[in-house]
Amino acid sequence: NNMLKGFEDAFVDVQASVISLCLELLSNSGRTAEKIYVYLYQNNDIDYIDAFFEQEGKLYTTNDWFPAEKISDFFDCGVEDIEKLIDICNAYDSKCPHELKLIYNVVTKSFDSEYNYENIIDIGEKSVVELAKDWFDDCDKNITK
Repeated sequence: NNMLKGFEDAFVDVQASVISLCLELLSNSGRTAEKIYVYLYQNNDIDYIDAFFEQEGKLYTTNDWFPAEKISDFFDCGVEDIEKLIDICNAYDSKCPHELKLIYNVVTKSFDSEYNYENIIDIGEKSVVELAKDWFDDCDKNITK
């Protein structure tokens, strides 16, 4: 059905935009990564984005690799993408995931995503920063060293 197709295309486009943002951050800083991991969270109070970069069996945070002002620009643009995501879901009357985990393999150009529709922050003990850190640790464990 066309409605669904329109939603899926728009939904995927925003995620592609987030990945482009990460690729831009890398190229502007003269860095390369084999894989990009992006963590997004949104609820009524929070729009949050963070990214990690895998290179030669190690995982790096934005803070490891980029100056504060570049991270701040990245965050602002990322938040705009999150707002777009919410708008798209609203426009198509679709539930917007609270948590999105995106993995982009720069080498093979393959894309993987996981969505969580539960507002974990409201029910849990953890802050968004801790949730992102947990995912970082999980990803770090799973890297083939």
